[in-house]
Amino acid sequence: MKQIVAELMGTYILVFVGCGAALTDRVQRLNMLGIAVVWGAVLMAAIYALGHVSGAHFNPAVSIALAVIRKFSWKEVRDYD
Repeated sequence: MKQIVAELMGTYILVFVGCGAALTDRVQRLNMLGIAVVWGAVLMAAIYALGHVSGAHFNPAVSIALAVIRKFSWKEVRDYD
């Protein structure tokens, strides 16, 4: 269960900060390189903060899809630590 929560938190952080950087581009000029650096930095921070729980896997939709097509067992989706 904690693995799915970590994936959801990681996905939320990535989308919130990454999209926030893209929206900031309208207020203060931030070129494509700046937006890419923000996405990279937030991914690095999420891996350091939550990687030990989720294995640096931040998309719960992928875990659920892999379980549906039987590449993962549902037990591995719940927690694979």
